[in-house]
Amino acid sequence: MRLDYRHAVIAPHLLASRRTRLFLAALAWTLVGLGLLTAGLVWLSGARASWLAVALTAAVLVGWIKGRYLLARRAAANARRIEASAERAMVFSFFAPAAWGLVLAMMAAGALLRRSALPRPWRGALYAAIGVALLSASRTAWRHWRQGA
Repeated sequence: MRLDYRHAVIAPHLLASRRTRLFLAALAWTLVGLGLLTAGLVWLSGARASWLAVALTAAVLVGWIKGRYLLARRAAANARRIEASAERAMVFSFFAPAAWGLVLAMMAAGALLRRSALPRPWRGALYAAIGVALLSASRTAWRHWRQGA
């Protein structure tokens, strides 16, 4: 469903161009990826050296595969949705409403994970893998932004 805000009464400062929304989407993928990767590395820093090498290798490999083959598709679909939308739309429409619901669910899952009994190095490996996946997928979002809308 295509949302068109041209005829709605909306404060102009809440509207953004397609190009701006593509930029914000790519920036969100990148910043969240960097944040999760950083948290993962901090938590992994307490691990034994032998386990650290295995955990980092697994996190990078699993994260890259997930980012390249699963999340990059989502980033591309989101970019295509933005490109097909009105030239100016709500600034927060850089993600679809359902995607914002997923963001909230993932934030809740992260809060539960941080409070879990799972040892920090294990949490670190998981966070690092998710961070690498988001960074890997962000390349797709940045490519769409560079190409312009």
